[in-house]
Amino acid sequence: MDAKKDMGELTYILSIHLSSKSISLGYVYGFILVNPVNKILKQFIPDLSDNNELITLKNHVNGGKQEDFKKINEHLKTKNTGDYITAIMDHIKKIVFPFFNKYPTLESINQEIINKVPEEDYFELFPGVAIFKVLIIMKLCDNSKYEEYKNKRVKVYLSFVEKQPALYQEDYTTFLSFLDYLDSGSYLKIIEKDNMA
Repeated sequence: MDAKKDMGELTYILSIHLSSKSISLGYVYGFILVNPVNKILKQFIPDLSDNNELITLKNHVNGGKQEDFKKINEHLKTKNTGDYITAIMDHIKKIVFPFFNKYPTLESINQEIINKVPEEDYFELFPGVAIFKVLIIMKLCDNSKYEEYKNKRVKVYLSFVEKQPALYQEDYTTFLSFLDYLDSGSYLKIIEKDNMA
């Protein structure tokens, strides 16, 4: 079960998963979609229906620990539905809403994650094509680390191509096209078109 709130540049999704066998809470996730990021990504990944590609940022504590859900599901044993629903809502207020509130804008994602979190942790926070998403956010926010991060990623891609060209050459070519697209400013047409609508 998903609840979605579109706030223009960002879309917030609260995803609650119940186990159908016992009707117990499996997990709760908070996801943020950055609409301009997805519009730019669509130029290189035509089918963005895969959730990992659609989601720009996921709640890095994965919606809570498994022990949290076990505690919430303990309320099922009492047969008191009200307590169970209250426990789920308390969890959402404690874990998911603060996550949403921490990132009200694209710039807040840039400042609080890209500028503060170690690069190796980006992959935990940005599912799917994390490198593309990070570079888009950096470009849109005019992040001073863009060139350095881009150059590091090019070297890494190139090292993979040199080791296994048949496996990585196509991805590398796509990545270079993507960088040309960002560096040429072509992405601005998509962003400007949305702002005019």
